[in-house]
Amino acid sequence: MRKRINLSLYEIPLYTFGFFPIIPNRLKGFCVIFLFLISLYSYLIFKNTIYPKKKVLEFSSIYIILIISLINTSNFINIDKLLSTRLGLLIVPISFGFFYGVKKEINFNFLLKYTNLLLLITTFFSLWILHFLNQLGVFSNKMSMYDAMAYITNEMWLINQHPIYTSIFISISILLLVYCWLILKNRRFILITLPFLLVNLFTLFILERKGVLISFIISLVILIMKLLNKKTYKRYFIISIFTSAIFFVCHSHRFKEIFTVENYSSSLKYNSTSLRFGIYNCALSKISESPIFGFGLGDVQLELNKCYKSKSDLLSEITYNSHNQFLSYFLNSGIFGVLLLIFLLTRSVQRAIKNKNFILLTTITFFTFCMLFENILERQSGVILFSFYFSLFNFYNLSKTNKYSFEK
Repeated sequence: MRKRINLSLYEIPLYTFGFFPIIPNRLKGFCVIFLFLISLYSYLIFKNTIYPKKKVLEFSSIYIILIISLINTSNFINIDKLLSTRLGLLIVPISFGFFYGVKKEINFNFLLKYTNLLLLITTFFSLWILHFLNQLGVFSNKMSMYDAMAYITNEMWLINQHPIYTSIFISISILLLVYCWLILKNRRFILITLPFLLVNLFTLFILERKGVLISFIISLVILIMKLLNKKTYKRYFIISIFTSAIFFVCHSHRFKEIFTVENYSSSLKYNSTSLRFGIYNCALSKISESPIFGFGLGDVQLELNKCYKSKSDLLSEITYNSHNQFLSYFLNSGIFGVLLLIFLLTRSVQRAIKNKNFILLTTITFFTFCMLFENILERQSGVILFSFYFSLFNFYNLSKTNKYSFEK
């Protein structure tokens, strides 16, 4: 008779990711290390356990191709930092491969408990942010929200986090909660958790990160349209979403930037839309110089900096990456790199639709659209989050109807 690993033991490292939003940046890698050690231990105590090599290789290939790109790299300064920051793309899939032996235990009940934990953490984080903004004088108009963002990133009481990744934490929490609402259809659960959702939603809109908000709204629409049964409810939902979106855009200075024609001229303005226009022009220009193999991981930023310097002083003031993950992989590894990234995301969407794994579909949609606006896989917070949810929901179909949830 096969041994069984203690339920609480292998769940502990998974629940650790529920605390991820409030773990200081320098300690966030602990989650990955802990997951790897416990998963390896669980694998070793199961005799004759089959390791899902093909699936692990598929998911970790997004890291492997970066290593291969080093063949084309001439600049190896800080290459260890670049590779270590992205190491979660390799370690997390390997860890979930080790967890194959306990596949029957990770199901919807786990997801429900995990969502409740994450919701509590992000609500606490949201209240912390709102209190911090109030202390800075944002709500009394003593400081602009634009200036306050720098304080959130660099000086917010131990948990310094870029507002973009803070918004990603909150968005995932809300998406998981709405998924649980739609699966359970339990009014009591909805009423109890509704105040937490409203706090998180308010904070998400206060932070006003355009790319994350667009990604969140698109993902939320897909999730609800897939799981909401009655057409009348779907119609009301779509109307309310678009009405709210139009109202928000009309009253949001940052969203108005998108529709300002002057932001798309060669004379760049100091706002995110105009700067991104200049950044994308440089990225596309550089891609055209080496479209097959790219520049290699170590040379990409140097090549971008050359272009920035020739285009505008605004782009040379600080170091800007490509602000688009697909362009970044094109620059790093050429056409092979960007096609691999697109293949992995597309294959996950196909797998989600085939198996009716709608939380996988939702999270992949969310991260894919975020990648259009940010280099999610080049910052530790983004790397670890993407790797964890990408692996978790690809390996497991966490729907209420699945007693045994490991995906083939």
